[in-house]
Amino acid sequence: MFTPRPGPARPHRSWLSRNRLVGLLGVAAFLAGSAVMLARKGLFIQTDTIFLWLIAGLLALSLTDLRRFAPRLIVDWLPLALLFVVYDYSRSVSQWLGVATHSALQIRFDELLFGKPLLTVRLQHWLGQTRVVRWWEYPMFGVYMTHFFLALAIAAVLWRFAYPRFRQFRLRLVALYTVGFATYVLYPADPPWIVSQKLHQLPTIYRTVFEVWGKIGLRAAGSIVEHGNELGNQVAAVPSMHAATSLLICLFFWRGARPWLRALLASYVLAMAVTLVYSGEHYVFDVVLGWIYAVAVMAVAGAFERRRAGEPARGSRARRLAALAGPSAVLAGQPAVPPAQAGGELAIAQAEQARGAASPVADAREREPVGGRGPARL
Repeated sequence: MFTPRPGPARPHRSWLSRNRLVGLLGVAAFLAGSAVMLARKGLFIQTDTIFLWLIAGLLALSLTDLRRFAPRLIVDWLPLALLFVVYDYSRSVSQWLGVATHSALQIRFDELLFGKPLLTVRLQHWLGQTRVVRWWEYPMFGVYMTHFFLALAIAAVLWRFAYPRFRQFRLRLVALYTVGFATYVLYPADPPWIVSQKLHQLPTIYRTVFEVWGKIGLRAAGSIVEHGNELGNQVAAVPSMHAATSLLICLFFWRGARPWLRALLASYVLAMAVTLVYSGEHYVFDVVLGWIYAVAVMAVAGAFERRRAGEPARGSRARRLAALAGPSAVLAGQPAVPPAQAGGELAIAQAEQARGAASPVADAREREPVGGRGPARL
């Protein structure tokens, strides 16, 4: 009876390889450094500090292949970094241009929809806001604060684990921030709490976000380029980037998302809108305009990607048919295919073209955006 000889023993591989150990140590060092910075400096709410914190986290995740990831990290995140610099100086540019702040249009819009007094005043009165922090204002505070890091955190995860989707998300985020920040410069606007507390042109409106902030006792890490811990440009209210960014995230992940995730995304958008109006941070006008900006950016970015992905496909098909045609292709500077082969291939190509023209599915595949057909179902 033949007994096969046992092969050479395979070397035992430990689950803790060198690369994995380096990656774990890098992540651990990043988390420990973040904890120390939070304890010493306070919560990161300024765009530049959040940006640098995310870059440090991405570097920690990329330690095992820095030669490949580091150059791409700089190029991919530079547009967002430049936008943050523009935002930090948006108020200074408005003052240099001599643009006055606005509030009349927003107030008239809200009164047209909901009557007098403003919806913010009504909500705070109905819910009994009297500078005493209510239990529901804590989750509202959490929803409000997600604006300062959620979009960038999503971009960071996509950059590391789904790069084609990151490029799509970055395009939309850069476009939204560009038009939004340009509006801040050209149309600075006073939010409801400023019109009430500083200009005294509205009934009492409490800024509940800072009421909760003081109750919790949080400290904020200051900006690198500016001192203080204010939540950004105080007159950057039109449009509401909180509302715009939340809807942009919702629309970006909507296609292919499972029902439970769609419900979560829609709930986040509505929770953000209610929080902004109730807390006195924005008028309904600001929220609606932010939504319009997000929808417009998604539509324009999608059309741009479809057009960009469709042109090479249509051009290559046209060149292939011209090459199969024979003499005319030679005159155009392309080599002709032998007649016997050209006849069969031309017939096949023409049949495929006819089927593609009659089939919207085939045409959609041909013009499929770069990076795949969309997000996988989550």
